[in-house]
Amino acid sequence: MAARKRTRGQQTGRGRAANGGDGDTVVLVHGLWMTGFEFGVLRNRLVQDGFRVEIFPYASMHGDVASIAAQLRRRVFETPSERVHIVGHSLGGAFVYRALVDCEAPLSGNAVLLGSPLNGSRAASGVMRWPWLRPMLGAHVTNELVAPCGRRWDGRTGLGAIAGTRPVGTGRFFARFDEDNDGTVAVSETMIPGLTDHLVLPHSHLGLLFAQDVAAQVAAFVRTGRFQRG
Repeated sequence: MAARKRTRGQQTGRGRAANGGDGDTVVLVHGLWMTGFEFGVLRNRLVQDGFRVEIFPYASMHGDVASIAAQLRRRVFETPSERVHIVGHSLGGAFVYRALVDCEAPLSGNAVLLGSPLNGSRAASGVMRWPWLRPMLGAHVTNELVAPCGRRWDGRTGLGAIAGTRPVGTGRFFARFDEDNDGTVAVSETMIPGLTDHLVLPHSHLGLLFAQDVAAQVAAFVRTGRFQRG
């Protein structure tokens, strides 16, 4: 997505953070069964760090992937900021990836994925073995995350991923994890070739949304294109 001049002047609503500043905008994309309400803590921390924050709501159980990704791209271009960043949690990361890949030009900012199994989900694959549980996953998880699909990152936009290592979550009942995991997603499942940076933090899948160090690392990456270390 090429950086283009955007219209300023939306003084209220989701296009402005609570501080009303003219800083970068971060668009948050939620995961399965969520609405964006879960981003409350992360949103507030990013606002306090000087960002304007928007939530991109979508139907996580149905709809067309390409259409939702196109809506996300339009939302980014319509956001009144010179630099716009995207952060996707879990399934939301698949839509962030799709929106970036399908776009003709790089994002004006950077993108971060939180616990997003772009390299396939053993937990989702385990659920698929139980026919009566399959409807709980919805079409998006079934089509986008169950199996590895050869994703790699070749874009000019900075793309970072954060994985958790606190194994607390229902996914561990459906997957045999033999490596560090966040209770739903294994660390290796969050890694694809070409990522700009990858970071592991001691949090559960849902806990990634509430941890202070995750918020700090998101802010660092969208500003610099790298996570902070040391």
